[in-house]
Amino acid sequence: MRNRNTAPRKPRTPAQGAGSPQRPRHREGGGYARGEHTRRRLLDAGIELFAELGYERASTRAIARRAGVSLPALQYYFGGKEGLHRACAEYITEDVRARLGPAAERVRMALGRDDLTRAELLDLLRAVVEPFLEGLAMERPESWALFFARAQGEQNAAFDAIFQQIGGRLLTLVAEIIGRILARPAASPEVAIRAVIIVGQLTLVRRARPLILRALGWPDFDGERLQTLKEVIWRAIASSLR
Repeated sequence: MRNRNTAPRKPRTPAQGAGSPQRPRHREGGGYARGEHTRRRLLDAGIELFAELGYERASTRAIARRAGVSLPALQYYFGGKEGLHRACAEYITEDVRARLGPAAERVRMALGRDDLTRAELLDLLRAVVEPFLEGLAMERPESWALFFARAQGEQNAAFDAIFQQIGGRLLTLVAEIIGRILARPAASPEVAIRAVIIVGQLTLVRRARPLILRALGWPDFDGERLQTLKEVIWRAIASSLR
């Protein structure tokens, strides 16, 4: 005869502390890691398309498609096209800002002295321009340089973000040091133009990086090659202030 009690038996739950603990369905922090991965893919795709097409022609749908994510994901992480564009600018400049920030703060504090000699002022100028140059000399995708060139040409919010976070701060410090070396007001046209020319020489390293490396026959700016680059550019800057 069949046993009438056909209800399936419930599996017994092991007592607490007995045997191995049950594994969680998802690793701790897994959602955060996936979110960062999605965000990074959108940034990379955004930089590429904004560089190729410009801000107006690059659509959010095309960016999401290149990133391999849904359009709502772009809206979720960046709020839309303008937010992504600005985030791309901040992402590109993150390394330079990290290098420049501490150096700029030290130089700003040192400039509180009124009795700095010319040699000391030149040392401060070098201390603030070299970290900026190091960040520009590092290897980066070509799309980064094109993105910056597009933003500069379009004079859009991304360019404003780059200028506020890096260019404006750097130019202010450079102009103050040059003004004190030349005994002229930092806001004077001559000092401002000199500051822009010096910073412009440094930014050229990023935009003309492949050309410079090809001309020198170097694989990259690293080690002694980076030191040589810094030394040559610094001598040109110091010479212009004699």
